[in-house]
Amino acid sequence: MPDTLTPDICVIGAGSGGLTVAAAAAAFGVDVVLVEKGLMGGDCLNYGCVPSKALLSAAKSAKAHGPDAKIGVEADFSGASFASANDHVRSVIASIAPHDSVERFEGLGVNVMKAEARFTSPDTVLAGEIKIRARRFVVATGSSPAVPPIPGLSDVDYLTNESLFELRKAPEHLIIIGGGPIGLEMAQAHSRLGSRVTVIEAQKALGKDDPELAAIVLSAVKQDGVEILEGTAVQSVSSVDGLIQVNADSSKGAVTVKGSHLLVATGRKPNLDGLGLDSAGVEVERGGIKVDKGLRTSNRKVYAIGDVIGGLQFTHAAGYHGGLVIRSILFRLPVREDRVNMPWVTYTSPELGHVGMSEEQARKRHGDKVKILTA
Repeated sequence: MPDTLTPDICVIGAGSGGLTVAAAAAAFGVDVVLVEKGLMGGDCLNYGCVPSKALLSAAKSAKAHGPDAKIGVEADFSGASFASANDHVRSVIASIAPHDSVERFEGLGVNVMKAEARFTSPDTVLAGEIKIRARRFVVATGSSPAVPPIPGLSDVDYLTNESLFELRKAPEHLIIIGGGPIGLEMAQAHSRLGSRVTVIEAQKALGKDDPELAAIVLSAVKQDGVEILEGTAVQSVSSVDGLIQVNADSSKGAVTVKGSHLLVATGRKPNLDGLGLDSAGVEVERGGIKVDKGLRTSNRKVYAIGDVIGGLQFTHAAGYHGGLVIRSILFRLPVREDRVNMPWVTYTSPELGHVGMSEEQARKRHGDKVKILTA
């Protein structure tokens, strides 16, 4: 391999958005290099959508139908049955992985490099020892769990979505900090698979969804045995007698919860470290890389898509961004990101779907012109 590559497009990150751009560009015969330092498929395949929905499927079957060997639910909720459910998660990942693999994308004509990518100038990326000077760059490095600076948290063995699916035995008592989609999905799944579960949320659980519909979901999750503590702010975490103790404050006073395991599900942060964005002249704001409506950064050669720009951090949003970028780079068509009608779903039982503006957002934008219809 030469010391310097000069492709038409260099994509950094092999998650949903990056793979979309790489595959589409290669299909049009464009010279494209894809750089990924971690696992192909990104968070969705390895730590997010796929494993979480596989575990939810096992838990749903356990609740509705009892034993189902096909998805790892045995006759009882012993450690072995939870391990079998985990085996099901691994098998689902393994069945999808070939579609996102290095081999498949090289077969499509993509030059895949397993290395860490770093900008060294506005038009150059260093991947390992190879320089890449491309006509356009697409940063699609995704996001990672955002871990809040809670006193004592670093002193205990806490879980995130990147380590949760490694468990082979059902937690005796799983404490979850965060009552968003990830927290509630995993709370219900683990409760149905035999764990005691407590969710601690500083504000309102499922606070970004319609409150009336969220209330239905929360009621169902509670009926599955999950304890949900809303309006409860965590103050510190410690290890006490072999258990993890979470100390929190609520409007009713101090709250102490002790459990065997702790899952931190308090949101996501963009993966920016080590990219050398300053060298590229790419501006960063609090939520991630700053882009215009066409997903271009302050460096006109560089686009950024998906979780790394903040906002709606969904796999399908990253794929949508990838399509826009292809239209802009390959066909030089004007594109404009539109987040208004972006759907999302929380895969609890019942599932909670959302598309378009909330009532609050609609009234803020359109005032008294808004009419609300309910069934």
